[in-house]
Amino acid sequence: MNWPANGNEGRIACIGGAHLDRRGILRGPLVLGTSNPGDVQTDFGGVARNVAENLARLGAQVTLVSRVGNDAGGRQVRDHATGLGIDTALFTTSGAKPTASYTAILEKSGELVIGLADMDVYEEMTAELLTAYLGRLREQPRWFVDANLPGATIDWLLDAGGEIPVAVDAISVAKARRLAPLVPRISLLFANLVQAAVIAGVPSFATAGEAARSLAELGAPAGVVTAGASGIAVWSGSRVTGFRALPAQPRDVTGAGDALVAGTLFGILCGDDLVEAARLGLAAAAITVESPYAAAPELTPKMLKERYGGA
Repeated sequence: MNWPANGNEGRIACIGGAHLDRRGILRGPLVLGTSNPGDVQTDFGGVARNVAENLARLGAQVTLVSRVGNDAGGRQVRDHATGLGIDTALFTTSGAKPTASYTAILEKSGELVIGLADMDVYEEMTAELLTAYLGRLREQPRWFVDANLPGATIDWLLDAGGEIPVAVDAISVAKARRLAPLVPRISLLFANLVQAAVIAGVPSFATAGEAARSLAELGAPAGVVTAGASGIAVWSGSRVTGFRALPAQPRDVTGAGDALVAGTLFGILCGDDLVEAARLGLAAAAITVESPYAAAPELTPKMLKERYGGA
């Protein structure tokens, strides 16, 4: 494990969602068709933004590329990211759409009941829009892209990056479909079991290992399939390695998958191979599920190393 001495190793561009999260936490069992007592919290969210925040807290140099509305929410999202030391110079502002939002209803245990995504502003993140910033983007040696972007934009980014490794997160069942034709060109693919099934065009997978082998057979060079508390499967070429999730006391699962992505990317930025890096991702996810925030503010390289338990 090549732990950076000062936590300031590597540069990366995170391209995709940056918005507001609202979480409704039920105080008791869900009862459909009626009002349910609960508590509502508002936080900053978006997969690319969450990954960027986690990476920034770990000491990476992050450029966040996103689009917000011309509203108070958009200004809050951008100012918060800037305050974390994230470069937001490549943010753009829509004159027609509001800042995106995601509303989640959670059980007391923190498990997701249902999520509602208002993400239309990201459809404006076209290749034509991003072309003006391609020079700046190419200054970053690695890119992370979330599937909030239109499929045509992800397709364009995979070409525009040239030799730059591009990691992509499927993020949802609806948006995973846009990745199916792009799989062989994605350097590092992140998906959960259900998203992996959609990408592979099958009804379901029984295990993360089965899903990883199927995606590898479809031509995906490398990636990580997550299966919640059951752990993950990591593949690189034809080699598949499984890991159990680390012990944790879940408080809120929101952002756990994004933390796994960030921890994995951080390991790669530190020079680790994918298998070792994914173990850091598991540590970051365990820390995050115990936090009330989608990106744990207490996350540090020291905490990650302690939770990981590696040398």
